[in-house]
Amino acid sequence: MGVAEDAFERLRRVAFDGEHVERMAALGARLQLSPGVIKTLMRLGKQDGMSMGEMARGIGVDPSYITALVDDLDARGLASREPAPYDRRVKIIVLTEAGRAVARDIEQVLSVPPSAFSALSQSELRQLRDLLDKVLEVSDHSAPGSETSRSKVHAAVSQ
Repeated sequence: MGVAEDAFERLRRVAFDGEHVERMAALGARLQLSPGVIKTLMRLGKQDGMSMGEMARGIGVDPSYITALVDDLDARGLASREPAPYDRRVKIIVLTEAGRAVARDIEQVLSVPPSAFSALSQSELRQLRDLLDKVLEVSDHSAPGSETSRSKVHAAVSQ
């Protein structure tokens, strides 16, 4: 395993193991929402008025799965489908006021850093933040659904 793989494994463990997973499970139980619905609300909380196709590409799932998620959001009064102003055939997902409130609640709970971050000094936290910003800058250019992203995923899966 190379250094990049080692670094990513550690990042994955911080983000997807331990406290974060427990918080996500507790949040899902409290709000009675699936992880997919929570992820959709988080995304819409940052960019409301997203087309269903954009949402599918953004979270890397099949469009039919987005339909099921939006059906759930709509049934709960958290979001609705509206015709896109640029093309009536395209449906965009728009949060209701209740949906915005739930999205804010989710963001508030899931944005709390793990307690293990207390092991780092303020200087180390700034350095970590800055390094992750550098990675994200490159990552944003190969967002899910882009040709670059599809090529990299296909290459990784084919190995």
